[in-house]
Parts: sequence; C-alpha cells; structure tokens
Amino acid sequence: MPAVLEGLSPWFVNKRLDPRDMRAGLAAAFAGGYDTAPGNLTREGGVLPGGGGSNGQLGVVPLDQPAMGVRVIAGQCVIPVAGELGYVGTLPVTGTLDIAPADQTNPRIDLLVARIVDSAEDTGDRTFTVEVVQGVASATPSEPSLSGLQCIVLAAVRVNAATTSITAANITDRRLFTRAPGGIRLSYNDSGRPGGGAGDFRYDLNERELSVWTGSEWSVAASAAGWKSWNAVLKAESDNSTVNLGTGGSVNAKYQLIGKMLTIRMLFRWGSSGYYAAPGNVYTELPPGLVNGAVHQKISCSLWVPGGPPNNRGDYVGQALVWENSRKISPMFPSSPSDCRQNYYRIAATASSPGTGVPYIPGGYPEGGNVAIWGVIELP
Repeated sequence: MPAVLEGLSPWFVNKRLDPRDMRAGLAAAFAGGYDTAPGNLTREGGVLPGGGGSNGQLGVVPLDQPAMGVRVIAGQCVIPVAGELGYVGTLPVTGTLDIAPADQTNPRIDLLVARIVDSAEDTGDRTFTVEVVQGVASATPSEPSLSGLQCIVLAAVRVNAATTSITAANITDRRLFTRAPGGIRLSYNDSGRPGGGAGDFRYDLNERELSVWTGSEWSVAASAAGWKSWNAVLKAESDNSTVNLGTGGSVNAKYQLIGKMLTIRMLFRWGSSGYYAAPGNVYTELPPGLVNGAVHQKISCSLWVPGGPPNNRGDYVGQALVWENSRKISPMFPSSPSDCRQNYYRIAATASSPGTGVPYIPGGYPEGGNVAIWGVIELP
C-alpha cells in the first residue's frame, strides 16, 4: 500500500493566475469568510459535508480485511492557511494508507491529516495529500506535533502494542465540517466550536438539534430528538440524602430545551415497601447543567396517595417552586385534606409514625403512590 495518497492539484497555487485573490473567492464560496483576525479561516476550515459518520467525505475506516492500514473515503476539504486564506483540497478516489508496524511494548497514536503544500513553504511543491503523521510509542502516548504543517486532522488512530491490524475501535473520527456562508453547519465532532457570527446555524448530528449562535453561545432553536432523559432523584433537605422509594420504586424524568424554554416532566413511583427519608422538606433538581435565573418560578405537581383511611386516598394537586439562581425544585401540597393552604412536601420518617408529614394524612402516610412534577420555565 502507498504511503501517501495523491489528490488533485490544489486550486490557484502560487505563480498561477493571482493566487491570493482567487483563494479569497474560494474562502467566500466554501469557508464562510474571514475569522476575527483578517486572513484566518480557523473557524470554517474543515471537510465539505457529503454524508454523516465515517462513510462521509474523507472519512477514515478500517480495511475490509483488517491489517496495518486504513481506507480513506474520497472527498473535499477546505484547509485554512494564515495569510493565504483557504485552499480547497480534493481526494478524487477512495484509497488506502499504510500504518507503520506497532511497537512491541507500548502503544502510539498516529494522526491522519489532509495537507496542503504550496511554494509558500519554500519546497517548490504544489500538492494536496492525505497522509499519516506517526506518533511516538509510549506507555501514555500523546498525539504527534503538527507544527509547520498546513493541514486539518481527519482521524486519530491508536496503534496498540504488538498489534497486527487496525479495527474500527482504534479509529477516532476527528473531522470538522465546513459549509457555504449562510448554510447550516453539520456538527458531530465539534460541540465547543464557536459560530462564525451571530445568527449562524448548526445542526448537531449527535443531539439531533438545530442551534443558533448568539455571539457567545449556541442556543437550541429546534430538536428532532424529542425528549431527553436524566437521573432525577428526590432528596431530603436536611442532609441532601436520597429518598428511598422502596422495593420496586422507579423514576421517569425527561426534559426538552428549545431556546431558553425548558419543559420538564418527572414521575416518582414508590415500590412495595421500605420507604424512608431523612427529616425535612423533600426536593428534587433540574437536569444537570441547567440553572434557573434570578426570579423563582412555579410549575405543577401532584401527589397520589393510595393508602390510609378511605376518605384520605386520592390526588393532592400542588405546585412546585423552582428556586432562583438554583437547580432546586420544591414540591408543595395542601397541608391536609381539610386545609388547602400549601406547604413543602414531607414524608413520614419511619413506617411507625403514621399521620406525619405534608400533606397530613390521619392514620396514613403521604407516600406509597407517586409524585408527578411537570411544567415549563424560562432559563436565563
């Protein structure tokens, strides 16, 4: 297998036509224009989209019969070069590349890169290549330096000690996508990559969400993924311990975030026995990473009590307080079947103390059924 795959001659190389002006045109057509520093295209360099996952353009995949090599899918990319704007590189035919033999003792990490060489590098060459930059074997290997290379990374390949083949598990896709100005950027490897300017859109292939760049962050505008789940728990405020829902207890918690509007729904079901909570009010929390703003908000909640004296069974409808500058959610219910004033939810501390807690259930317990919390709040 060859050591280097030759692509088409890069467009508008030096000494042909007026190279920098022509590359400026390519930058406008393919790479979204300038970055914050004139002449740089670091935000919009990348692979031109043409399919998702490893089967897309310039994707790196294992050989059909695994050996010390990989296959690179045909495709195109934009390579930003400081002071030279951007180059478009094309690999017209899918090809294979050798991976050097493994070290017998330690692993290493190789990088597969798409590279542009022009006479500006004083070599006299004008080439576009896809090639392997070999790492150094080590007990804790690091990626090789790309200093001095005008390139973008397509994949990282872990070459395990004494291995004789490269499999899909050894290949980490590192491609970033680019697109025409005003187009929606496909994104699955670059969740932290900023937008090119306020109003820029991206579609997150992992989360299946369309987001808009506000100038400082990505804000979700629409989601095709629907609801997301998280591991919600009920906690006792006195010591932040988890409420025991008993044998067979379960939790179903989902949320959807569109822009700054957060919709949540939670259902906590008690099991058959063994309920317990430390003394104090009971609370839960918003999904990880989400915090309410400077004003508290209220959403709906309900408590189903199946046990106790027959006249005290049924639903208690309440409200849940979402605390300001916090993830904390405190459900509140009527103080008792005869008192509609609401108080923070508490359950009986032990099975031997019926008629305690909020709501007050004479001879019974405010538990054993389920607690539901649902509603919409506005995040800051």
